[in-house]
Amino acid sequence: MIDHTLVISPEAGIVFHLRQGFWMYAWPMIIGFVTILGYQTMGRLSMMGNTKWPVVFVLGSMVSMVSLFGWTLIVRRAPMIPFYGCGFGLASAMMSRVYAITMPVHRRLKMPIPRVIWRGDADGIAKLKAALQARAAATQPETDAAV
Repeated sequence: MIDHTLVISPEAGIVFHLRQGFWMYAWPMIIGFVTILGYQTMGRLSMMGNTKWPVVFVLGSMVSMVSLFGWTLIVRRAPMIPFYGCGFGLASAMMSRVYAITMPVHRRLKMPIPRVIWRGDADGIAKLKAALQARAAATQPETDAAV
């Protein structure tokens, strides 16, 4: 029997559908995005060669857990698969446009802040190459003095 005196506010319906939309559509995209972002970051850090192994280990462990969590989401609900894939693809496309990630030290805060240099930023790439050449020249031992 339907009770016609029962009134449900529209706000409750809107909140229900917003929550449903987030957990069904946005959440799998976020998990897929974070998975690829983490794998790409871990790969770039490990290729640098000067990163401490505990950092790479912890990052690799965390990324693997996020990836496994994403797969368990997909197993539960088949409609989440395309959205997980969209987040995966979006992160892959975004990370292919990243040229470098630097960690300059902020003047006032005295702490490193990540800075992304995109592939289309010719000025940023030129500054990065100049800084790397200056660093390499400063760390080169003087071979003339040893001879």
